[in-house]
Amino acid sequence: MSLILRVCVVGVLAGAGKLAAAGTVVGRLELPPAPERPPAATKGFLERTENPLAPLRPVPVTPFMVVVLEGSEKAVAPGQITWDLVGDSFARPVIAAPAGAEIVIRNVSKTARTLVALEDKSLVPAGPINPTGPKSFRVTEPKVLTITDKDAPHLKGTIVVVNTPFVGTVDDAGKFDISDVPEGSYKLRIFYKDAWLEGATDVTVGPKGKTEVNAKVPPLSAARKQ
Repeated sequence: MSLILRVCVVGVLAGAGKLAAAGTVVGRLELPPAPERPPAATKGFLERTENPLAPLRPVPVTPFMVVVLEGSEKAVAPGQITWDLVGDSFARPVIAAPAGAEIVIRNVSKTARTLVALEDKSLVPAGPINPTGPKSFRVTEPKVLTITDKDAPHLKGTIVVVNTPFVGTVDDAGKFDISDVPEGSYKLRIFYKDAWLEGATDVTVGPKGKTEVNAKVPPLSAARKQ
């Protein structure tokens, strides 16, 4: 039986003004069952867990999802997006950003990191990002960027750059809410881990009020890279 969760699309734009004749999109996604977590390779010892006899929990999928509304959007200032680096991982492994947005990475851990974008080595300014320090750069065209540290290849984060300001994520509360969406026709698309999931949901936004959207997420294996 499919697991039904609510998701929240959170506006990531900073400083964008209110739009005339804009509405709010709310709804929910119907998610397929989460993939099971593979058993750990022991190599002669058992990985420490809270209860090694308990069943393995499914791999969480929502932190790796972003939701995008594409269509008749009006021009909006792309603004600034803050992305926290916490220890050996990003606070959220996948984020979405409109083309032209400034990405500000904040190192809230106690370890300095030297970050690089695998697809564009000149994107992230050279030099380490020290604890409590920021590092910023601007994304200019739609693409998928992988941010990592050459000395810590396990540390990876993904930025999905898109041609729309209406992007969001699946949060812990599960609510779906995109505000200030101008009147028009859109397609709701879902990005998971490193690729777009097949299909899209048509969304028509009125001049005011709320537009409810219910979308069924295809199998997570049915993703295509673009």
